[in-house]
Amino acid sequence: MLQGIFGHGHNGRVFTRPGMEVARGVLDAHTKRHQAVPGEHLAGQTANFVVYSDGSADGDTAAQAMLKSAESDYAAVQQWFGNLTPPNLPCNVYTDPDAGGAYHITCAGTDIHVLPDPVQAPGFLTAEIVEVFEAAINNGWDCGRTNGESLSRVLAFELYPEIAGEFNQTEQDWWAQGHVDYVNDNSAGDTDQVASGCGDLFLYYLHSQLTFGWDAIAQAGGNSLGACYQALTGYDPAQGFNDFITALSTIDQGGSLNLPASGNPFPLKT
Repeated sequence: MLQGIFGHGHNGRVFTRPGMEVARGVLDAHTKRHQAVPGEHLAGQTANFVVYSDGSADGDTAAQAMLKSAESDYAAVQQWFGNLTPPNLPCNVYTDPDAGGAYHITCAGTDIHVLPDPVQAPGFLTAEIVEVFEAAINNGWDCGRTNGESLSRVLAFELYPEIAGEFNQTEQDWWAQGHVDYVNDNSAGDTDQVASGCGDLFLYYLHSQLTFGWDAIAQAGGNSLGACYQALTGYDPAQGFNDFITALSTIDQGGSLNLPASGNPFPLKT
């Protein structure tokens, strides 16, 4: 569990757009504390967030977008996680052109860097807020592995469906590459987009096919998505994965999945 809270090495915990990555030097620069960039300034603050702009026009607009939505997004995530309050608040949020999406140095880290995109910044911030709650609840979600990364993604997509479409290809790639069982094997890191594509779909399966609420899923936890399934259903996680594959096979079209724009094909008739 400590590995999930403090990270695997000092690579940082990242949520990036497919095909993008955060340079190691960018992460290393903020390992001990945030290093301000020229032009950085305070954009505003709320009860749980202090938001800074990098000084660019997009950074200023993105900062205002996050200030507008951050508290309502925090409240939604807090409810999913049983109304707990994470330590080390407020979150210090920085617009960062090198973010590639969003990152923080540890799962529990409340210094959060987010891309300066006025439309997408609130959704990427939400994913990192989820990871802070994952560390606080301490029930098996590991933001540095598939289970925690995928939960942070799908909960962000729940509040910001407009960013989900960018990640549909990760689901397709997982299916096309033989649909490996990343539900019960949680060894893949948070930058493994294929593993996260599997995790996203399985969480959709738990929520929309098996009808478990996001609050039940988040609070069930487990050291893999299979363990979460077992905690929720009482059934063998290997059977859960097999049933999941059987359901997806009904929308297979020559090696690809017939997915909606949201990336969530469930519920399906099986």
